[in-house]
Amino acid sequence: MSLVRPHSLARSHSLARRVAVFTSLGFAVVVSLSILIMASVLQSETTEQRDEALREMSPIVMALLTRAVPLSGAAGVDIAQHGLGDLDDHQTSLVFALVDPRAGLLLKSHGDAAFPDPQRVGTDRFYADAMHRFYISAPNARGEVVILAEVAAERKEAVLESLLAFSGPMIPLIAIAFLLVRWVTRSALRPLIEVSNEISARGHELLEPIERAGLPSELRAVVTTVNGFMARLSKALDAERHFASNAAHELRTPLAVALAKTQHLKSRHRDGDVGEIEAVEQALKRMTRLVERLLQLGRADAGPRASSIPTDLGDVLALIVQERSGVDPLVAARLEVCVEDAPVMSRISADDFAIIASNLIDNAVRYGDETQPVVITLGIHALSVSNSGSVIAADDLSMLTTRFARHDARGGGLGLGLYISDTVARNLGGTLTLLSPAIGAHDGVSAVFTFPKP
Repeated sequence: MSLVRPHSLARSHSLARRVAVFTSLGFAVVVSLSILIMASVLQSETTEQRDEALREMSPIVMALLTRAVPLSGAAGVDIAQHGLGDLDDHQTSLVFALVDPRAGLLLKSHGDAAFPDPQRVGTDRFYADAMHRFYISAPNARGEVVILAEVAAERKEAVLESLLAFSGPMIPLIAIAFLLVRWVTRSALRPLIEVSNEISARGHELLEPIERAGLPSELRAVVTTVNGFMARLSKALDAERHFASNAAHELRTPLAVALAKTQHLKSRHRDGDVGEIEAVEQALKRMTRLVERLLQLGRADAGPRASSIPTDLGDVLALIVQERSGVDPLVAARLEVCVEDAPVMSRISADDFAIIASNLIDNAVRYGDETQPVVITLGIHALSVSNSGSVIAADDLSMLTTRFARHDARGGGLGLGLYISDTVARNLGGTLTLLSPAIGAHDGVSAVFTFPKP
């Protein structure tokens, strides 16, 4: 049974997807921690290597400066005067200075580095400020020291470039790992997915055992247990159907005899008080309807029976309307039937179509406005039955196809007609749709049985 309103269905989560996601997240965490550890190690190793390079370079720079510059003890010598002017235009991250602790700064390269005082910070050691990292060499025989400095930003940039070169490929690697893990997980869980699909396909209409061949040992025990439950459930449902069908058949004849006797008794007492006799007659009629519904319910639960020969549904509908009109002339005046000019041929068996049509018509007559017609329309693709009356809310409408559900108890119905019709329609591969207000009206209800696709 379907309603013309949207249904929000919660999206189910795939087990394979969950395994892939959590495995990939774990891999990403491990990679991230590895990158952080590598960044720390890389920074430490880079600092150590560059410091060692400054230390090894200091004697060479000391020798070059002391030989190229004939010192006279004066401070602030211009490097351009000693053949070193080209260094002033050479942009490099390395700067240097020659310092005499007694005379101060003797010579320095380009840049605005704030060279530390060797007497304050010491010699043969490293020193750093916000912009540079310095190495102050040990003094030579004349007490002169050379100070080498490297821009700190250059070191950070080198570490960052090395880190990006390593971590850059990790991002696509994580994505590839996710896809690979998902593929492996799906492949490994395919038997579980197949068993899940098989169990989902089972219902009161299909309780066949699930095939165990080829399943992993862990799933065989589960499938064996499920098959056992389904076998017991199938036996219980068969027993229920047989009991309902047998009871209905056994009650049919006695009820018909009792009803005939009651009606005969009523005819013999026309002049007397027949109130109690009419009450018994109504009770017997209700029981007769219940027996008919139980028989239809047993047929609905047994499943559809396709006809080998196409059936003209228009002829079947005409017989149902004729039978319903013969029972009550007042009902006959309310039925308006619209049928296609051409025969409506279908593989639906006459009995199945009769069950659906008779229940929909009976429901419309019973609960519709008694002063308004019941419109029955048979088309090539669907049968619709519409009646006037109050508008039914969508939530209440969706409950009318459950067993013993009634929107209005005043009609005297049993609450089985729409349930039986919906069950038969679904078994046939069609749908039963309830609409309120009715089609082309402002009130009432329409029941539309859409035929299965050929």
